[in-house]
Amino acid sequence: MDPKDLQIKKLQKEIGIAKIKQFGFILIVIAEIVFLAAVFMNFFHLKNPFTDVGNTPKIALLHIDQQITPKYIEHLIDEIEKIKKEKSFKALLVDVSSPGGSPTASQEFAAYLRDLNKTMPVTMYIDDMAASGAYYIASAIKPIYANKNAIVGSIGVIMPHYNLSKLAQKVGVKEDTITAGKFKQPLSLLKEMTKENKQYLENVLLKPSYENFLSDVAKNRGIDKKRLAEFAEGKVYVASMPQIQGVLVDKITNLFKLKRQLKKRYDDAKIVTIAKRPKAENFLHLLAEEIVSILTKSEITLR
Repeated sequence: MDPKDLQIKKLQKEIGIAKIKQFGFILIVIAEIVFLAAVFMNFFHLKNPFTDVGNTPKIALLHIDQQITPKYIEHLIDEIEKIKKEKSFKALLVDVSSPGGSPTASQEFAAYLRDLNKTMPVTMYIDDMAASGAYYIASAIKPIYANKNAIVGSIGVIMPHYNLSKLAQKVGVKEDTITAGKFKQPLSLLKEMTKENKQYLENVLLKPSYENFLSDVAKNRGIDKKRLAEFAEGKVYVASMPQIQGVLVDKITNLFKLKRQLKKRYDDAKIVTIAKRPKAENFLHLLAEEIVSILTKSEITLR
């Protein structure tokens, strides 16, 4: 090989080795800076920017601001399950503003929150309203914080029914349903409900649901059922009323104050809203859907 070529290769090798040494020296310097920074931060009890990235403590804020339905509750539980996997979320703040809804969905979510509270602290706040099924949910966590003007209570059960028999006669509509079994169709839009059918529905549906509702709230709140029954006749109350303190609510406050307290408790944690409400549908579509629901469904509702 030409001596010049040998010299060039040797020179290239030496340059390569020099670059490697230079790069290694830079790495050593960076490592020393990181180490000294970590020691400095630890000594002065400061946050370490090299280790705290993505680990800022968070508090999940969950707004319950719709009618309680099984589908809605399933959505909320799915969203909470996602944050449970992230170690940065230290607690859950539930902000309730709902008139109620499905007894089953309300009970399911109340039970879920009680269980969640064993591993992730849950704080309950009633913002605008926690009536009926929404109060069922709120009762799962103690203490209950509330805005002084919030509406609470409405512990009761309802089954809406409308009798359009006279209208049907005028327009010439007659029901001709075929059934087998005396109580297979206890109510109909086109017939007046008999006393026997009313008694049947009260005994097998409304009263048992009401008893479950009352028993669960009494247990959640740690109150004797007879004591709670005084406030469980379907009545609503303003949260600041003296007679319900310690019974339906525990502490009167504001959401911003509660947020401030929680942030301080969890090392200046960041509050992150989860389970954001999907974009609202067309108002006329929602109105038509609600009217159809009212006229065609006779479901037990906690409202």
